[in-house]
Amino acid sequence: MASTSWEAEWRMARKEHMTSQPDVIVVGAGVMGCGAAYWLSKEGCKVLVLEQEAIACGASGVAAAMLESVGHGARLAVDDPLAELGRASFQLHQELRHRLWDEAHVDIGYREHPVLHPAFTDAEAATLKSQALALQRRDPTLQWLEGPALWDVEPRLNRAALGALMSPQAQVLAYRFVLALMRAAEQRGAHLRHGEVVGLDGHAGRVTGVRLRHGDTLAASTVVLAMGPWSQQAAAWVGLRLPIYPVRGQLLELRVPEPQLNATLAHGGMYLVHKADGITLAGTTEEHDSGFVVQPTAAGRQAILEAALHMAPSLEEAQVVGHIAGLRPCSADRLPLIGPVPGWQGVYLIAGHCRSGMLLSAISTRSIADLILHGQSTVSLAAFDPARFTTGG
Repeated sequence: MASTSWEAEWRMARKEHMTSQPDVIVVGAGVMGCGAAYWLSKEGCKVLVLEQEAIACGASGVAAAMLESVGHGARLAVDDPLAELGRASFQLHQELRHRLWDEAHVDIGYREHPVLHPAFTDAEAATLKSQALALQRRDPTLQWLEGPALWDVEPRLNRAALGALMSPQAQVLAYRFVLALMRAAEQRGAHLRHGEVVGLDGHAGRVTGVRLRHGDTLAASTVVLAMGPWSQQAAAWVGLRLPIYPVRGQLLELRVPEPQLNATLAHGGMYLVHKADGITLAGTTEEHDSGFVVQPTAAGRQAILEAALHMAPSLEEAQVVGHIAGLRPCSADRLPLIGPVPGWQGVYLIAGHCRSGMLLSAISTRSIADLILHGQSTVSLAAFDPARFTTGG
């Protein structure tokens, strides 16, 4: 059947949009790259995302994707420079859960339930109680629980626990979340293309495009580098020090007999979290000397199992159905790099979120879009300025 005139016009406009020069090229299709594409396309930018493998093929696709309002894991310090960023991002995730379903029709597996940080020694209890008092000034929902009140929340928690700090938490399914961001961006005309970027083109201090491995050059006046642990490769492109390196994190996928965990358990950098797809994730290692080796190890499996059984001894009945790993991008000072690259007008960097990538992705990517489109962000990014690693910076 012949196409109607409006269908032909729509196809023509779509083809022209996809083949014309983009306003912004985003390098990398992890949660940061797809998130940046989402916010930029939402405000009318023509966005091209370049990825040499596939959407969320790195750590973004295998993350536990826990969204805790007070911080991640051991990062519960009141003066942590990530605190404001984390709170803002947690709130923004509440909005995204509805938007992404309406815009992309992808179930991101959003769930809300508490996280417990148990104490097994007097010293741990004293530290967590002190943190609870300080943090409650900003978040009155935080509670210190002991005895029956604690077991009511999570009967599977090891009864050797002296108490636990409980805070609100949400979670998503990592791959579905990234997929939803990209699909929603594509609905507004963003385009995903396979390609390996090997350099930048520029003139008079302004970026003019990117160079691909096989000789192609793609023009754009703005480039966002969202390359995860591979961001260090861009240091040579921009002539700056970018101390971002890979940290391997391993996870076990468990099939747990009923009853399931009511709360996420987090202790000593390890955690147990039951996901919307029926799998309980146990993790995670933090291996700073792994390089770019993604393969999981027997030592990692053993460390995770020991930590899981320490938090919830009854999980000895669980079946291990998967052992996965990802490379997190961490910076030299464990703070992300978010903002313009000094010396290059039109080049922006977003990387180095380490263990908090999924939590911080919402506000970090919107902030990059705000910087590009409006010249400023709604939250302070001073502590995350990439220029802090320049000589004398």
